[in-house]
Amino acid sequence: MTIDAMHWVWTHSRAKGNVRLVLLAVADKAPGPDCTVRMGTTEFRARLNASRSVVQLAVDKALKSGELVESEPAIGSRPATYQLPFAVGYTRPAPGVRGPESGPVAEQQGPGIEAPNSEQGPGIRAGSENARGPESGPGGPGIEAPRGPESGPLYQTTPTRSASKQAGKPAPPVLGPEIPTNCRPLVDTLTAAGIIVRWNLSTAEWFTVEALIKRTGIAALATYAQKQAANKDLSYARYFLPGWRELPPLPEPGTERPQLRAVAGGWQPYTNPVDPSVYENGF
Repeated sequence: MTIDAMHWVWTHSRAKGNVRLVLLAVADKAPGPDCTVRMGTTEFRARLNASRSVVQLAVDKALKSGELVESEPAIGSRPATYQLPFAVGYTRPAPGVRGPESGPVAEQQGPGIEAPNSEQGPGIRAGSENARGPESGPGGPGIEAPRGPESGPLYQTTPTRSASKQAGKPAPPVLGPEIPTNCRPLVDTLTAAGIIVRWNLSTAEWFTVEALIKRTGIAALATYAQKQAANKDLSYARYFLPGWRELPPLPEPGTERPQLRAVAGGWQPYTNPVDPSVYENGF
C-alpha cells in the first residue's frame, strides 16, 4: 500500500515543496490500506532534513490543504497519527496492460500479405485471393481482417486514458470518525448543548463510553461535560473520560426520592428579641 499511496501523491497531489515532502514521508511509512501512520516532529525533521519550524509549517499547510488529516493528536510522548484520506483505497494503474488478443499478427502460413487496393475493399487480405470470408481459418492459406465499421486496432498495448483514470480514481475523502449507534444519543446531546469537540476515540474508548452511558446515564454525563466546558476551551471528547468514570451510577430501580419535611409555619424573618426596631429597615 506504501507504493500506491506514494503514487497518489506523485500523480494527484497539488502540494509543492516541503508540503509535498511531508505527504511523501507519510505515504512512505503508511503500512496498511487505511494510509494511517504515527509520526512525530523528530521523524519529520529526519525525513525532510529541515529545522523544526520549517517542518511544523509544512505539516500545518498540509493539514490546511485537506490532503493530510490528523486522526489522533499527540498525547505525552506518543506522536500524533496522520492519514492521507484521498489515498485510501487508491490503486496505481498497472503499467503495460495488454488484452487477451495482444501479440504480433505475423508469420502466417499463407504466402504473404497483400496490400488493399480500390477493387479489394477496405480490409487487409492475407494469402491467396481464394482464401476469404469465414471459410479461412488457422489451417488455411491466410486470414482476412475484419472490414467495415467493425474494423479497428487488432490489439492495444497500452491502456486508454479513460481506463487509466478509472483505475487511478481516488477514494472518497474520510469525513470524520464513525460514531457507534449506542453512543450517538450522548454525542447529539452534547452537540445540541453547544459542546463541539472531536470524537476521534479508539475502539476501546468507545466501549468505555457505551458502558458509562448504561451505568451513569446520558443526563449525568452531559451535565458534567457542560460544567467542564464552561470553564475550559476543550477540543477533544477524550478529556471527559476520567471525570465520567468517577460519577456515581444510576439509582437502583425502585429507589424513591426522599421527601423533605417543611418547617412548621413557613419561613419567618429573624427578629432581635432585645430591640426589634433594629431590623425594621431590612438590616
